[in-house]
Amino acid sequence: MAQQGERGDELELIAPLVDYHTREMGQVAGRLMVTLSLLTDLENSYGWDRQPDQHRETVRYARLLVSSVFRLITLTEAGQDDEMDIARGLDEQQQRFGLGGKGPSGHE
Repeated sequence: MAQQGERGDELELIAPLVDYHTREMGQVAGRLMVTLSLLTDLENSYGWDRQPDQHRETVRYARLLVSSVFRLITLTEAGQDDEMDIARGLDEQQQRFGLGGKGPSGHE
């Protein structure tokens, strides 16, 4: 398990989730994946459509920004030969989370 200082006391309740994803994907990508999951869960939660427009837009843009950073990190870590396969894999993973993949060029 990650040391307390790496996670912070505030993340203790989701420590197993963070630990799993960071072990599988690395520190940055794992934490971004957890963030995407939490933001997606929030958007899919009961009563979300009754939240103020500003709140919904803020969460939507946060999710899109985290998704784009996750994509950039993954593509940067991949070799040039693997870039298209990684991009397709990310698109499929994002579709499973309901995030709407961007395609290999990063555009919808």
